[in-house]
This record gives sequence, structure tokens and C-alpha cells, in this order.
Amino acid sequence: MARVLVIDDDRLIRKVVKKVLTDLSYEVVEAEDGLEALKRIKSIRPDAVIVDKLMPGIDGFEVTRRLRREPELTHIPILVLTGESDLQEKLAAFEAGADDYLCKPFAAAELAARLTVLLRRAKALENAQSQILQKTDQAHVIAVHSLRGGIGTSSLANNLAIGLNGLWKSPTLLIDMVPNAGQQALMLNMSLKRTWADLGMIPPDELDLNTLSAITRQHDSGLHLIAAPKIPSDAEAVTSEHFNITLKILKSRYTYVIADLPHDFNSITLEVLEAADTVLLVVSPEIASVRAASIALETYKQLSYPEEKIKVVLNWTFEREGLAHDAIENALHAPIHLVIPYGGRRFTNAINRGSPLLHEKPEDTISSLLEDFCFRLSKETHQSIAPASPSAAWHRLNDRLQLFAAAQRKQKSRFSLVR
Repeated sequence: MARVLVIDDDRLIRKVVKKVLTDLSYEVVEAEDGLEALKRIKSIRPDAVIVDKLMPGIDGFEVTRRLRREPELTHIPILVLTGESDLQEKLAAFEAGADDYLCKPFAAAELAARLTVLLRRAKALENAQSQILQKTDQAHVIAVHSLRGGIGTSSLANNLAIGLNGLWKSPTLLIDMVPNAGQQALMLNMSLKRTWADLGMIPPDELDLNTLSAITRQHDSGLHLIAAPKIPSDAEAVTSEHFNITLKILKSRYTYVIADLPHDFNSITLEVLEAADTVLLVVSPEIASVRAASIALETYKQLSYPEEKIKVVLNWTFEREGLAHDAIENALHAPIHLVIPYGGRRFTNAINRGSPLLHEKPEDTISSLLEDFCFRLSKETHQSIAPASPSAAWHRLNDRLQLFAAAQRKQKSRFSLVR
């Protein structure tokens, strides 16, 4: 039986909520204000919390924020009740760390449905983390990098993470490493509870999987996310040593780790680049971006990274009049491994909706291109052995591979006839 803590100074509201939940076989524990709830919550050990926004003493948003500061409590889903229905109030609830938001007056059925969904998600995350604990294989780490912003690096990172997770249904993690403008939580429509800035409160040698699990969120697709700090100053206490140890732990717990890197070579960026199996260098077809990419490639060379570790991705960020493909390769003295065609408003709309293109529109031609690239980036074992229970993404990929193979055979047959 799931236990729900209901925090509200209004006795009538508590009574209504308790009636709804007890009828559904939930165990309900009541608290009259936020301070009482915070004092008792560790002994109550609830599976979920329902808290009213307006209360004397400290309000529901502050209760939520304080709960999210406690690593052992951060996994508990929180539903905020409020009499306000405007967008700013909703955003404030999510910013505080709430999982969901319900306006009063509410229908009993809606309250029950929302709580059921929150508990189901929490259980799914618990099961996923349990599976991660059993893994011993080292993750394939992919770093997405560019020295120039605004060319789609973050969109590429989250689409690749969605794609790899979708293809193999194996534990996949996206880390937003950008401390001053990281937007992956927004781009995935996920509320911020904790971020990697919280690691700064812990000595590096005391980091463990439980600590990292406390700052990890799960997307609806199953993808895991470690979000970037809310403001740059939050990240000041996090060192490269924190990330050195963090990556060692994560590599033993995930199949794929995708890092969305800042546009620099700071110590933390270098830590991730060093640990990466593959570095995707993103460039757009304009001179400033090509120059930045050239500088990055020269730096990789000075760092003695193997050439096969670096793959250049050309993102066609505008419709026409860009530098030619061959001219970019000649300038960089490096081959381009993927060209993403101009997508119109596809990526902008995806960002505004908080749903990556590959997640929302998997049949789109650019989505197919990205999914195929995910396959090429996958571990050799995944490329060579079909999964026991193929996903929808794998079936799409396999259909394209079969069509390509058939076209190749047909072309070869025509060539033989000509000869």
C-alpha cells in the first residue's frame, strides 16, 4: 500500500483528499503545515507528497524546495495544490521542484489519476536504477562539442540520446554540462529538482551511485538526465575531480552516456573529452563556425586524441548560401561524418514544445537520418546482434537497412549486366 503525505492547513481540503485516496487503498498521513511535515517526513517515509501552495509559516513551494535539498528524499514525487491557474504559478511550482500541479477546486478523479501516474513513474525509475546497479559493462561515452554556440549542439545531443535509448532500450544517460546556459531540462520538458551543481556539497571521494541517482531524472522515453545548474554560480564548487569520479561510476552503470559540453576547453570539459570514446564536433556552414572547429581540431591533436575518436557533424542551420561541403572538409583537413540538412522550424518547434524531434516525430526524414547515425555510433555488439525484443525504433532502422541493401544489390546487378 502506497503512503501519501498530505500537507495543508485547511482541514476540509485534507479531509477531501484523504477520502479520495483511502477509497483507492492509499494510506494517508496528514500534516497541518510545512514545518510539521518537514520534521516528520523522514519518519513517515511517504511514497508521495501532496502539498498546498498557500500555508502559514512556509508555503508549499518552500516545502518542495527543502525536500529537494535532501538526497534521500529527492526521489519522492510531489504534487502541488494551488488556487492559482496562471502559467507563471505553474512554472514556479516546477522551478521549486514539483512533479505536478493541480488547481483547486479539483475533481477527485483527476487527483487520483495524477497521483497514480506520479507513483508509476517513481516506481519505473526505481526499477531502472535497480537494473543499472546490476550492470558491469562500461558505457560508450559520446561527447558533443563545439567552440561556437547557437549551431544546434544541444539539439543534436538530446536527439542522439533519445535515439540510442530508443534503439536498444538500454540504460542511457544525457548529461547537460553547460554551466551557464544549459537547457536540456527545458528541451525535454522536465522540471528541475537537483542538478550536478549539488555534487559540490560532497567531497569527490565520497561520491557514490546513490548520490548520483539523487540528481538523476527520468524522461518519459526512459532516458535519464543529469541537468545543468540553474545559475552559473551554483557550479563553482564542482571540480574536475568530481567529474572524474562521477564518470567512472556512471560508465559502469550505463550502456551509453551522452555529454552536452560547453563551448570551451575548461578543466571539466577536458575531463569529459578525455573520458569520451567518441567526440562529435559540430560545425555549421559559415566561416566563424568553421574557424572555431579548426581550432578545436588542432586542440584535439595537441591532446593526442586518436583521429578515429573525432567525428565532424555538419548542421545546416540556414536554408541557403552556406559554405560548400567540400570547402569545409578542405578547411578542416577532416572528413564530415554526418550532414544534417536544413530543417526549417523543425528544431525550433521541438525546443518550444520540450520534445526532441526524434521523440515527437520519429518518421520525419531528419529523425531517420539521426536514428541511422545513432546506429553507427552504437557499440559493436549492438550493431552486430539483433536485440531479443526489438524496439519500434530498431524495426524502423532495420526496414531502412533492408531497403538500402536491396538497392545496393539491384545497383550491383545492373552494373554486372552493363559489363
